[in-house]
Amino acid sequence: MFFIIKHTDPKTFEAEFLSFVNNYVKKQGGKGPKSAEVRFMGDTIVYFLRGILTERERKLIQSPEGKRVVIESRRVFLDMDKEHRIAKFEEFLGCRVLENYESWNLENDSATAVLLLEKNMWKSS
Repeated sequence: MFFIIKHTDPKTFEAEFLSFVNNYVKKQGGKGPKSAEVRFMGDTIVYFLRGILTERERKLIQSPEGKRVVIESRRVFLDMDKEHRIAKFEEFLGCRVLENYESWNLENDSATAVLLLEKNMWKSS
């Protein structure tokens, strides 16, 4: 059996983590994802967000120039927010985030992120 160091129940932790991510994205970006899911693998967390685009972005990505603008504006925003975002994730997780990767698939209205942590979040009991 495995359990999360900071939390006793993996399902509770999963729900809390997804709530944290959804609320953070909504607070910082003005719109939260329609759905989210997460995978925990030792010292790595991968999460998927679906329904990430605003109505304006959906219209913009219909043209090549609009798609470029959406990608660039999201990239700039993530770069500007990175220090704050990582600090909030570290606070929530109770450990350092060593590496962080993020990507979008605009045609599928989705995003994914990978967090590599300083320690395994689970230990055998």
